[in-house]
Amino acid sequence: MPAMRVAVIGAGPGGLVTLKTLLEASTPERPIEVCLFEAEEDIGGTFQYRSYENAELVSSKQLTSFSDHRFPLETPDHISLPQYVDYLKSYVDRFDLAPFIKLGCRVSRITPLAQSSTKWKHRVHYLDGRIGGKERTYDCSEIAICTGLHVEPNIPIIPGIENVKGEAFHSSQYKRRSQLTGRDVLVLGCGETAMDIAYEAIKADATSVTMCFRTGFLSFPKALSRFKVFGKQFKGGLPIDGLITNLFETAYVHHAIARSRLRWFVSDFVIKRVLWFLTGTQAGMNQHVGGLPQDRLGRAYVFLNKSSKAMPYLNRPYQEKHPLAFLGNGYVDPPEDANSKKWVDTCSFPEQIDETGKVIFEARPDRKDWRRLKNAAVRPNCVVYCTGYKQVFSWLDQSYPTASDANVRNIINSSHPDIAFIGFVRPGVGAIPPIAEQQAMWWTALLLGRMEVPKDPPHYHLLARRDGRIQYGVDHSAYMSTLAKDFGGAPGLFELGRTHGLRILLTYCFGASFVTFYRLMGPFKSADAPHIASTELAETITRRGMLGNLFFGIIPMVFYGLLNGIALTLEVFGFIPKEVTV
Repeated sequence: MPAMRVAVIGAGPGGLVTLKTLLEASTPERPIEVCLFEAEEDIGGTFQYRSYENAELVSSKQLTSFSDHRFPLETPDHISLPQYVDYLKSYVDRFDLAPFIKLGCRVSRITPLAQSSTKWKHRVHYLDGRIGGKERTYDCSEIAICTGLHVEPNIPIIPGIENVKGEAFHSSQYKRRSQLTGRDVLVLGCGETAMDIAYEAIKADATSVTMCFRTGFLSFPKALSRFKVFGKQFKGGLPIDGLITNLFETAYVHHAIARSRLRWFVSDFVIKRVLWFLTGTQAGMNQHVGGLPQDRLGRAYVFLNKSSKAMPYLNRPYQEKHPLAFLGNGYVDPPEDANSKKWVDTCSFPEQIDETGKVIFEARPDRKDWRRLKNAAVRPNCVVYCTGYKQVFSWLDQSYPTASDANVRNIINSSHPDIAFIGFVRPGVGAIPPIAEQQAMWWTALLLGRMEVPKDPPHYHLLARRDGRIQYGVDHSAYMSTLAKDFGGAPGLFELGRTHGLRILLTYCFGASFVTFYRLMGPFKSADAPHIASTELAETITRRGMLGNLFFGIIPMVFYGLLNGIALTLEVFGFIPKEVTV
């Protein structure tokens, strides 16, 4: 096989783990030369340069960590963004990645090379900040684009925005509470950043806070706690991204069940009723406003909003008494929030802003918050666009595919397996960094000829409207499992138990789709994986307790096992056709 020279673009977690994965796969017989280009003067990407005061990861350390580089066991489940950037720096140090990283080297163009003139296929043009921004080039055979989803701000056009008597800026420019103090704040959007900034505005003593959004959101705390059942408060604090079990719901699913997304709709049915039992509403965990339409509410459709600190303030004008309060059921807000008299108004998205600076909200008679606010005079002097980001690849030659063209596992285009897009999917519940590691292993296996380009249809995409802005949503567990099966990292149960014993087998079956599990066996087998699985990852299961494992482990496993068994039986007798690859 010919030698490989790979350019990696971006030094966020996706770029770093891709660099490390490729370097570890290099052998004297099959050398891989890798160079990473980063426009900024330091690593970290969005976590470094689009961070803000008091920002925390909403995904747990157990899920977010890379497979073989973990946080100390005593580290809290959810860490701050500066702590995560320090973690990435320790990753670079531990695996000696710094010599392969060119900081302050912004890629300006990537162009194809004529095959007759060189053995390389691509030319990376970059501005070398170390020598005054002079343009230099790097020729290579493969390219991994790891610039991420959160770079180019998406700013919708609002007629009359110039009439705001104050300032309007994108959330990427928000850094500290003092930017909101004493202001009439209008937050545009209802994602996790919007929720954070609404909460920070309350804590900054903003004069008023209004959050506007078009559709709605599904609120859920990043850790299960603070609810009472029969008068007893649960204080376990279990990270919710570690609750979905592998066995039968994710790893071994019949294609008919996977294609129908039946397991997602079943879990939605159960979760909605559990939510009502615990908090008196099915819209979300203790969510009394901003709920999604019923036909778009569920695991198959949405990105869970795990920044829930602002919910007591959003709920305040609308919260009703729990129908089961007489049993002692209910949600317990933090005392400092429960005792506050402040609130966050919500309404539909601005249609325009008139010449006096008053917001004219889109008419939505179906929404109780619009009916409450339709005659209010909302005149913000601070508008924060929490409207996300858009994908821009202006530096790629037009002959190349972009992330939206990645038609094989959302990583490569079938016509360009030499160009990978790492970290360009967004999980409904989960984290992008471990997905990026799984994608890096998948692409490395493909480059080394350890696997063929898969042709079976994917069953991991979240369902989205045709006109929806985000078409790259995936179910974290289903996606991780699919990639692992492709490159041979998904362990067989009997082989796993025989090799690593009962404790690790049970941890794999009851655990979530932690990336470490896919390095217990297969082409990327790691010596560290068994210890991590039997300690840190096993602890995520024992912390659930008997009731937690009954409801989050045993019952779902038995139910989905029966469902898959029925589907397999129907296939054997010809009632369900075998899956066809195309």
